[in-house]
Amino acid sequence: MDYNLILSELQQASMFDLFRLQAAIGKLLDDPARLIVIKRALRPGMEITYFHEQGNRLVPARVLQIRKTRAAVQDLETGKRWTIPLYMINLENQDTDITPNQQGVDRLSLRIGDTVGFAGREGQELFGAIIKLNPKRAKIQTEKGIWAVPYSMLFPVIDGEHGNDLLIPADRKPT
Repeated sequence: MDYNLILSELQQASMFDLFRLQAAIGKLLDDPARLIVIKRALRPGMEITYFHEQGNRLVPARVLQIRKTRAAVQDLETGKRWTIPLYMINLENQDTDITPNQQGVDRLSLRIGDTVGFAGREGQELFGAIIKLNPKRAKIQTEKGIWAVPYSMLFPVIDGEHGNDLLIPADRKPT
């Protein structure tokens, strides 16, 4: 599913249209037939990913128990145990990334842990990792402390150490 296309269409919708869609989606999320399909695909011990709304990212987890409408899972990154709605599980391994629009980054295109940059109060460029996504501002951990920065002031930073195989260390000659 192309989330970028859907979001661009929804930008034109009225608040009532969005509310009406939310009500319809809620009914689909609670559909027992759809929940049964998910439950049949899950097994205790299975490794899955689920979408964490506040972090705006996929989280790797292990299924511990399958319940009527929820699953007990253990976060593979932190070891914490959660019960999550079945519909949060990404069974089809969908790509959940949303690319920034032309005006820059926004809350939907960022995830906790992403590296971003911004201009500080004295005009110096600061870089850091996102630690929280609030409605109007992101909290950024930098070497100089934690900053609450409006999304409009942020720009993405590509970390060369975590890039793809196209990057070659400077001390190594290409083969």
